[in-house]
Amino acid sequence: MSATETEVMADTTLQNEDVLQSAKDLDNNSDNSISSQSAQAASPSGARALANLLMMEHDFRRKRYAREIANILASRLDGFAHCDGVIVWVKKNKTNDIIMSRFDGSQLKTIKDKNLEKWAKKLAKWMDRTNTPAGELNTETIPAKIFDLWPDIFPLEGLHVPLTSPGKGREGGVLLMRSQPWGEAIKIMLQQLGEAAGYSLKAIELGVYDKTVSNLPLLLGLLGIATLLSGAALTVMDIVPTPDVLQPIIQLLRNLTGLGT
Repeated sequence: MSATETEVMADTTLQNEDVLQSAKDLDNNSDNSISSQSAQAASPSGARALANLLMMEHDFRRKRYAREIANILASRLDGFAHCDGVIVWVKKNKTNDIIMSRFDGSQLKTIKDKNLEKWAKKLAKWMDRTNTPAGELNTETIPAKIFDLWPDIFPLEGLHVPLTSPGKGREGGVLLMRSQPWGEAIKIMLQQLGEAAGYSLKAIELGVYDKTVSNLPLLLGLLGIATLLSGAALTVMDIVPTPDVLQPIIQLLRNLTGLGT
């Protein structure tokens, strides 16, 4: 890894600043009767979750390396929804670059373990090869040689979020693991986050910083799609309770994307 890449990646380790909070938690709305007390305490409030989601999508577009985007997902997803473990993979040549993290009681922390990384690469390769659909992972379909080595530090229940790009399929994927169920609104917004990450990964692959004439039309298309995704995220906000103090901000975003009328 180059010195420049290492320096730029250091940005992604910064902690999110606290933002406005509401009494209603996005994630806990899915099933308060099943969620554990610790999960409720760890989950961000509705306002903070939405703010962190938008911050991640914004930061995707500022990164120059695929691994930086993977690091954002692995280290900051708990700012949107509680998860006990995260595995992120992005394409790198003919294999996958893997980043894993585990919730330590206060935040997600990156795991550096070669044996775990080898296992995660096998799991990611199988999921890509079988085109595993988005949604809750059916562990019964996982080959025994992979499933039998499932690490004890990760819950067996997982939510798969593909990192998709326009016309070229998947650029990678995310597996969020926790024992609590996932609300439908959270699933939809995580899917949109995966698409936003996929578009940014595709832009990096095309050489957005080279500004080549041959890539310009497609890059402009990607920018348009990213705008549509932002509009879609605002639409989902209609089904998620948000505090009154955030309504002017949401309306401004709608006006900027042409959805304010």
